[in-house]
Amino acid sequence: MRTPALASVILPRRQAGLSMVELMVAMVIALIGTIIMFQVFEVSEGIKRTTTTGGDAQQNGVIGLYVLENDLRQAGMGFNDTSYAGCTVHVYDTGRSPNDYTLTLVPVQITYGGNTKTADSLTVFYGSQQIVGSATTLATNMTDTTSDMRVINPFGFRTGDLVVLREPVVPPAPAKDCALVEITNVTDDILQHRTGVYTLPWLTGTPSKTARSNPATGFATYIAGGFRGGQTANATRVFNLGNLYDRTGVYAYNGATMPAYNTYRVPTTTLTVASAFNPTGPATPVAVADNIVHMRALYGLDDGTGDLTVPYQVGAAIAGDGIIDRFVDAPKFAGLGSPWSRVIAVKLVLVARSAQPEIGSGGPGTPCNTTTAYPTWSAQNWPSVTPPLTAAALSLDLSADGNWQCYRYKTFETTVPLRNWIWKAS
Repeated sequence: MRTPALASVILPRRQAGLSMVELMVAMVIALIGTIIMFQVFEVSEGIKRTTTTGGDAQQNGVIGLYVLENDLRQAGMGFNDTSYAGCTVHVYDTGRSPNDYTLTLVPVQITYGGNTKTADSLTVFYGSQQIVGSATTLATNMTDTTSDMRVINPFGFRTGDLVVLREPVVPPAPAKDCALVEITNVTDDILQHRTGVYTLPWLTGTPSKTARSNPATGFATYIAGGFRGGQTANATRVFNLGNLYDRTGVYAYNGATMPAYNTYRVPTTTLTVASAFNPTGPATPVAVADNIVHMRALYGLDDGTGDLTVPYQVGAAIAGDGIIDRFVDAPKFAGLGSPWSRVIAVKLVLVARSAQPEIGSGGPGTPCNTTTAYPTWSAQNWPSVTPPLTAAALSLDLSADGNWQCYRYKTFETTVPLRNWIWKAS
């Protein structure tokens, strides 16, 4: 019997893999895709960084301008007898070292930075008296610098109040400095300013405090003239700036704060503020907003002298009508004799920058060119800037930082009316 032959033999097929050439081609394609993805990511991250840092600059600038504007709107509260402004106030404070320092009785004071690169500084002064905002006068002469003060109207005075005594300027006699004292007792129309311990009967618990602002020798600048002591209507003014202890305990006037003498500066890249009326010690600068790199300020005058610094001026400039006639910088203002009674506004600009530097358009290691020109503000666009304004006092020169071109900048400017100085008492 014949054995049937195998019709066919099924052999396994040979398995073939990738060749070296195919593998290298695949790797090249993958690398190209990776490079493309990283390039897209780099562009996307750059756009994100620019947007984020621009938002940071926007936020910091708005915060800084808000804080400044809020303070400026209160400037002059409590001492807005404008004809009495400008004196040097001698202050004694046991909570400080040294104990003696001076303030200036003006609502706002601009200090020019001195050159194009250095920011101006701004000092804002206002009281916190909430019961009455007008000054009273001495009823009788003071026999010496430690004697009690008898006033025409004692309404609104409390223990712990800080008051400023301002003797009138009666030409040709020279103007005298002012003095600040702390009220330690109020009896009828008598205000005492003693040393030692006194109580705060208006505060829950009637706590005791030790007088900080009353030297044992009294204020050494002058003996004030009273209304019935020969000065008549030109009697010494007594300005109540408010209380040192309104922030303590439960007080009927919710939200009350102590007097403010706040100085704003831009020492490096941060807007800072230091308060002279600090119940715990010397004025220490605290940060207000980061990445603020420049600040400029101008006085707005209502003095009847119009110029091109007020481009919206319509008609003739009239002194005392409550309309800004011109803007002047701090050096120009000092040259005019510092007419404090004519200051009714402050024009202000802040420069904020992005938080992170950006690389040059040529890539890492190339010079920065994110910003190629200094930022500007409206005052620099006024025609005939000089001589009405000092050109250097308007400049927003950022070259104090050698890497200034690596950042993006935003300017924030406003004009703030000094309401208390416009609504003046005299």
